[in-house]
Amino acid sequence: MNQNENEILEQIEVGFWLEDADFARRITDGPRLSGRYKAGFAAVAAAGIAGVMLFSVNLFLGLIGYMVLVGACTHMLRNRPLKPVDEPPLEVFHRITMGLFRNTGAVVEVVD
Repeated sequence: MNQNENEILEQIEVGFWLEDADFARRITDGPRLSGRYKAGFAAVAAAGIAGVMLFSVNLFLGLIGYMVLVGACTHMLRNRPLKPVDEPPLEVFHRITMGLFRNTGAVVEVVD
């Protein structure tokens, strides 16, 4: 984009901030999941955890619970808003898993 277009966009942005600061803040924050979606996810995740905990009662119930958890988490990850758009997908994965699978470069030697 050329300089003139950038100036026009900056003027529009300033106009939004002056006219409706709450709307401009919500747009700047990016998309969010609704409360209904979060409540539904929590209910399905609780049902999946309950199913996994029934593993000692019946193997089939434990497997169903595990599949419910995998499905719920996959659905949530597909529909969640990606806030850091410029962040690489691998860094998003490490942020979600809290660095559990990050390669630290540490070498472990086995002593016999």
